[in-house]
Amino acid sequence: MAFKTWQTGVHIQQDRVLIVALVREKSGWSLRRWWAVPLAEGIIGDGKIYQPEQLIDALRDWRKTLPHYHRIFLSFPAARTLQRSLPRPAIALRDSEQLSWLGAALARELEMSADTLCFDYAQDTFSSTFHVTAAQNNEVETLLTLAKTLRLRLATITPDASALKNLLPAVAPAQCVVWRDERQWLWAMRHQWGRRVAAEAENAAELSALLAVEPADIALFDSRRNPWDTLQRCHAPLPECGADYTVALALAMSEVPA
Repeated sequence: MAFKTWQTGVHIQQDRVLIVALVREKSGWSLRRWWAVPLAEGIIGDGKIYQPEQLIDALRDWRKTLPHYHRIFLSFPAARTLQRSLPRPAIALRDSEQLSWLGAALARELEMSADTLCFDYAQDTFSSTFHVTAAQNNEVETLLTLAKTLRLRLATITPDASALKNLLPAVAPAQCVVWRDERQWLWAMRHQWGRRVAAEAENAAELSALLAVEPADIALFDSRRNPWDTLQRCHAPLPECGADYTVALALAMSEVPA
C-alpha cells in the first residue's frame, strides 16, 4: 500500500497553534485532519517565542498523532521579518559570492552584524534588484530546535503572510489574498507580501487603498469566504471559525523545495 504524505501547515499564533494536514490527490487537495493547540499566556508575545520549552511541551501530544509520512511547513511571523530591495552588483557573482555580498549589503543597510541575520532572496530580472527577506538568526534557530526536538520532518519555515500566495489560484481573478486577526492584516500577491497593523485599516476597502489595488482584487478570508472551500475534498466536523485556519491551510499547500 502506498502511503500519501501529509503536508502539514503549522501556524503559530499568539495564544494557540492552528494546524492543517492535507494530501495532494489527482483531483486536488484533500483534508486529512486539523488541530487547535492552546498556548498559555506568555509563551509568545508579538510574534516572538519567549518560552520555547513550554511551546514544545504544548505540541507533544499533537506530535503523537502525526503519521510517519509527513512534511511540516512552519510559519514565521511576518511581523518579525524585514524586507529590502537591493540593487544587483555591477559584476556577475558566483552563488557563494552572491550570498556573501547580499549578507554584507543587508547588514550595512540594517546596521547589524551579518552573523545575526538569516535571509532569503529572489531576483527581479526586470528591475535588476534582489528582493531580500531577513529575520533574526536566533529566532529562526528556535523553530529549528523545536522541529528537531519533536522529530518533525521539516520542509520549510515560511513567513505567514507569504504563504497566502498559495491560495491565489483558488481566488482568481482576485490578485491579493488577505487574512486578518485582531492585531494585524496579512496579505500576499504574486510577487510581494506583507503585514499591516490592524489599526491602519478598518476594512478590506481601506486596506486595498493602502496596497494600491482595487477592492475587487482582494480576496479576504473571513466568515463569508471559507478557506475549506478551496479544497477538493473535506470531511466533517470542521472548526466553527474556518477563516482562523487560512494561514495553516495555505502553508500546507506549499511546494516541496527541490
